[in-house]
Amino acid sequence: MFTLVILSLGCLHGLYLSYELIRKNTANDANRMLALCIQCFVALLFFILLDESGAFYYVPHLIGLQEPVTFLLAPCFYYYVRRLTSPAYLPFVRTHLLPFFTAVLCAVPFYLLDAQSKWQFLYGDMYAPDLPAWYLDSYENVFIFGAMIQVAIYLVLSWRRLNTYQIISENNFSSLELINLNWLRRLLLMLGSLYGLWFLDEAIEVNAMACIDYGSGVGCHYDWLVGERVFFFSELGVVIVFYLMSYCGLRQPEIFIQSNQYLETDKPEADKYVNSALSESLAAELCKLIEHQVQEEKLFLNPDLTLHDLACASGHSRHHVSQAINQSKNVSFFDFINQLRVAYAQTQLLAHPNRSVLDVSLDSGFNSRSAFYGAFKRYTGVTPGEYRKQHKRLTENVS
Repeated sequence: MFTLVILSLGCLHGLYLSYELIRKNTANDANRMLALCIQCFVALLFFILLDESGAFYYVPHLIGLQEPVTFLLAPCFYYYVRRLTSPAYLPFVRTHLLPFFTAVLCAVPFYLLDAQSKWQFLYGDMYAPDLPAWYLDSYENVFIFGAMIQVAIYLVLSWRRLNTYQIISENNFSSLELINLNWLRRLLLMLGSLYGLWFLDEAIEVNAMACIDYGSGVGCHYDWLVGERVFFFSELGVVIVFYLMSYCGLRQPEIFIQSNQYLETDKPEADKYVNSALSESLAAELCKLIEHQVQEEKLFLNPDLTLHDLACASGHSRHHVSQAINQSKNVSFFDFINQLRVAYAQTQLLAHPNRSVLDVSLDSGFNSRSAFYGAFKRYTGVTPGEYRKQHKRLTENVS
């Protein structure tokens, strides 16, 4: 009963979550793709619910439809990640659907069985006689192995995509509050955890079969490990992820309504320096000129300053400005500007000890108090308040 309740709640909440994703922004194809991914999870939970409740007995022709659906999960989520981290519209590449259609074709012999044979295959003591030997012997194992490999590959590709996006963002913007995808990184970690739970479930199943068939598994004397399981960790994990996504969506609405602000490039700047006409000596000289101009004109006080803005102000190409900063300072554009902001804030904190930290942060070019605290702690090792206290103690000791 516990499993049925959890699965039912998961299905209902997943449907609600996918509906909200589409309703919040009907023009956002990224949200539609995430909604499709969630609906695939819901479909899998629903099939498991039918199995656990014995309802497959009444709808036997639905048996076996869940296997191919698994091959849609990872491509849908990967396209969602690509859509959020790309500067232009990206069509869904049909080759990503090849594993899905392959699974469907391999399952055709089973789909052509009559209702009684399907029910016997799932709940009976003997396999359906009309199935080919290769299907009986290896389809399920090959399916599980193939699905796990596919999901692992797409998780790695999604993670690499996010890392590339982070590098590009820091090389183009001085403020990342409105374009950071930290919440997507957390979502990816959740899905990675689900993958781990899925792997654990399959390992337990394989071990249980080894105990039953050969008596050579691990912990065969534990009934809870070998007997019929009350629930699967991955099933419970999917339900938990649904609720966490809803919670995060309420606290951070950009999960549901994505900004239309994209990066100007879809390739890390460092990859373009190989054929650059700007030598290291020229890059160092250009960096000095840029740094002098930024400090002299206090360009860093503009909270929305971008690499494009700085390139226009300096009269040099965006590519050369980025290369000069990256190679000479060995930092990103984001770090270059925010280090200057923090240095300016340090002088303001001491020059105006009665001013609030929020006022100082806004006057120093930061968009928010949290961004200021994060940058200040990152570059100085202390918070703004601690910095003031340290300076106060030093002046008292000197006097």
